[in-house]
Amino acid sequence: MTSSAADISTTTRAKEIPNWTLKADYVESCNCSYGCPCNFTGFPSNGFCSALVGYHIRQGKYGVVKLDDLDAQQEQKDAMINIFSGKAKGNGHFALFASTVKYHLDPQFVDVHMNIDGRRSSFSVPGIIDVKLENFINPVTGDEQDIKIQLPKGFIWKLADAAKTKLMRISTSSLNFDHSGKNAFYSIVDFKGP
Repeated sequence: MTSSAADISTTTRAKEIPNWTLKADYVESCNCSYGCPCNFTGFPSNGFCSALVGYHIRQGKYGVVKLDDLDAQQEQKDAMINIFSGKAKGNGHFALFASTVKYHLDPQFVDVHMNIDGRRSSFSVPGIIDVKLENFINPVTGDEQDIKIQLPKGFIWKLADAAKTKLMRISTSSLNFDHSGKNAFYSIVDFKGP
């Protein structure tokens, strides 16, 4: 019985990346028009994408490292960096998006204030990031609208509540923008790898 170099290389890589799972509340805000055409045509409304995305991990693991109820142990930090940088592969968008990023900044581990409330979710890093979602209001009746987008083959989410940003801004020495009043989504996502 013989093995090719490709078989050995694939087996070696598979052993290096542990099995992982991640179930999270997903709060997305971006500079696109409502609905975000990236989900349908692949091109951002303005020709570029500026997004602030929050994840509240409900449960997860990276090999034997537990990812829910994070308390910032080094093993948890390493696991999150591997997943979100795309190095851990998997069925989510992480590896795809990693290939589109021109500049990678070092991860920073800070307190994030997160309020999960569907289309009214918010997250912030005081003095740096502020994101607040709000629901669409029917202009005739004044009632809140229940807008959902279903993408059975979506690679980030399969079903999301559509919203808009009441507030969406970041202010750092490397990155500054304010795209309040633009597209937002809330979803519960499940990812796994490798």
